[in-house]
Amino acid sequence: MGIQGKEEDVRAAYAYAGEAVVDYRPLPAANEFHQCPAKYRFYFGGNRSGKSEANIGFDCSAYALGIHPHRDTPDKAVIWACADTWEMVGKLLWGEKLKRYLPAKAINNIQWHNKGSDIPREIKLSNGNAIEFKAFQQGRELFQGRPIDACYVDEQCTRDSEQIFQEIQARLIDRNGFFAQSATPIKPQPWLEERVVSDLATDAAFYANLNDNRRSKGGHLPDEEIDNMINEWPEEVQTTRVEGKFASFYGVVYKTFSRQVHVIEPFAIPDDWERWRSIDWGFNNPFVCMWLARDRDNRFYVYNEHYRPQMTLGQQAEAVKRISGDERYLCTYADHDAQDRAEFAKLGIQTRGARKEIRGGIEAVQRCLKIQGDGKPRLFFFNTCRHAIREHSAYHYPEGTDLRDPKDEPVKKDDHTCDAVRYLIYGVEGPRAGVIIPRVA
Repeated sequence: MGIQGKEEDVRAAYAYAGEAVVDYRPLPAANEFHQCPAKYRFYFGGNRSGKSEANIGFDCSAYALGIHPHRDTPDKAVIWACADTWEMVGKLLWGEKLKRYLPAKAINNIQWHNKGSDIPREIKLSNGNAIEFKAFQQGRELFQGRPIDACYVDEQCTRDSEQIFQEIQARLIDRNGFFAQSATPIKPQPWLEERVVSDLATDAAFYANLNDNRRSKGGHLPDEEIDNMINEWPEEVQTTRVEGKFASFYGVVYKTFSRQVHVIEPFAIPDDWERWRSIDWGFNNPFVCMWLARDRDNRFYVYNEHYRPQMTLGQQAEAVKRISGDERYLCTYADHDAQDRAEFAKLGIQTRGARKEIRGGIEAVQRCLKIQGDGKPRLFFFNTCRHAIREHSAYHYPEGTDLRDPKDEPVKKDDHTCDAVRYLIYGVEGPRAGVIIPRVA
């Protein structure tokens, strides 16, 4: 790509922009990323796949210099460049990318951060444009109140990511600005994954495969170096670190859960399939009821969900009845709370106390998620069950510290549908399961 046009224009641009911008040659996925006019561009890639070089190195620099081949830069543009921490701002955004791509003669002034002389806070360019640096560790409040023309982000935000993204969206409104992010999505962010797969008209997602950066394929890295990196990574994160795809993450409970495999389009459940409900009580936390069916091949389908906080048990019971209609169920499992179960019985919904062994229940769900000999799993989720999909993809174990090992139980947060599904599958397939239960309303 680089600078294109007449020879004399190229020479002039070369003199202004410097070698890095002019000589930049994108890999195929990066070329599509640069050309895309979408308001929100997401460029996911494996490690060393060239995603940061494309997004921060070339795209941000070319836009700030006013010579982007596919986007016009307004006068006195305000550009945010963001990373998770100030250390990453100094080392990655500035030290490895922008410092190399922005020629010294194009920089009018640099304001340095008080955290270190190698961490910039703002760069004023000689053309009147400005790059302001942000670290997500600052928190949501410091992303408020400033209209901007563009926001470039490298890697994932590890705290309040959805809320900070919403603040950035608000900052882009006044100037009709755009957003561009490069990342290897190694940390679970279900809201972002859901947005990416929703095919919004404003959004576009691109994927840089590490293997495309092999010298044997016209890339920049020796094949042997790439092979060695891949062999060192745990199998559970190879898909993400090589292809940039949302897959399993360190510490995730259901490593085999995949939207591409386990999430399907809804269909009418045949009348002769077995059906169950499962309840996880809650008031401030959501009250959850899940509906599952099982086909003749012993496959489960999560086909409906009710997920509502701060409603009385009477209101929740009416909602469950309304969703259930005239269906009949073998059983309705529920968390062990005698008072709630008794009140639900008075409201016309009989429940059976769930077996709450966490490890055994997780293993039962894992067996159903596993791909079988015919290439299909034994557990599917209708894509209308958004809360269940979001929670199962992010359900994870806690991290340990230098002084304490992590607990061997998942984090008790955003796990309500996971509990309800686990109750049911473990009740049906776990030890001592298989008791014949008459169908009930």
